[in-house]
Amino acid sequence: MPELPEVETVVRLIRPRLVGRTIRDATFTIPRQLQPQTAREILRAVKGHSVKDVRRRGKYILIELDNGTLLVHLRMTGKLYVRSATLDGGQHERALFVLDDGREKLVLHDPRTLGTIRFYPAGTAIPALEGLGKEPLEEQEDIGVMLEKLQRRSMAIKPLLLNQSLFAGVGNIYASEALWVAKIDPRRPANELTRAELKRLTAAVRKVLLRAIEKGGSTLRNFADPEGRAGSYQKEFSVYGREGEPCLHCGKPVERMVQAQRATYFCKGCQK
Repeated sequence: MPELPEVETVVRLIRPRLVGRTIRDATFTIPRQLQPQTAREILRAVKGHSVKDVRRRGKYILIELDNGTLLVHLRMTGKLYVRSATLDGGQHERALFVLDDGREKLVLHDPRTLGTIRFYPAGTAIPALEGLGKEPLEEQEDIGVMLEKLQRRSMAIKPLLLNQSLFAGVGNIYASEALWVAKIDPRRPANELTRAELKRLTAAVRKVLLRAIEKGGSTLRNFADPEGRAGSYQKEFSVYGREGEPCLHCGKPVERMVQAQRATYFCKGCQK
């Protein structure tokens, strides 16, 4: 599933192609991707309205219209891009928003049909965004405040990073990478982290994510940006997917274990 760097890459590329444009029409081929809303409801909501901004919150793409928000979640195989209306995008294009004079379309391409689209009128709460943690690319709150939050959490730090309540948008790949950079064992109970360790972790999460964004995200299977380019951060993985290979810090073999049904890669020698 695309994580923060991949979603941020998509947002940065489609924003200049959408802001100021008007949605003229829309069609949807997989009704369940819109549930509990219907294609007719979303078409009625967006038709004739203009795009004010495109931004990201966690792993979600928010297309801000003059009357509300289109919330898009790409999930496993979703791709979002703008293309010429004269091109044939093939059978996997599941949602198409005709722009302005009809020469271009905003398209959700999704072979496995796991992506979702919802519309929320202006001033309406968006349930999917409630409970998300801080945006790790932004200035963080006082470490003392974060430390106080962790005192109530006894789960291991890696699964806590994945549940989005601490940092929004951090997924499995970047959680493993950041914990290695911070030299923190992914099995450590969150409430045992010291102020210094939490400060290191916060800095490591931001550092890893920013570098991944510079490289266009990571492409392990399906991810490609709106211009069809694969990400390349996977070439710089320090631990993720490197089981048995030497740690780049100490040379001991990188190990793999399963936490919260997800693979975790780490070094016993460096991460304490």
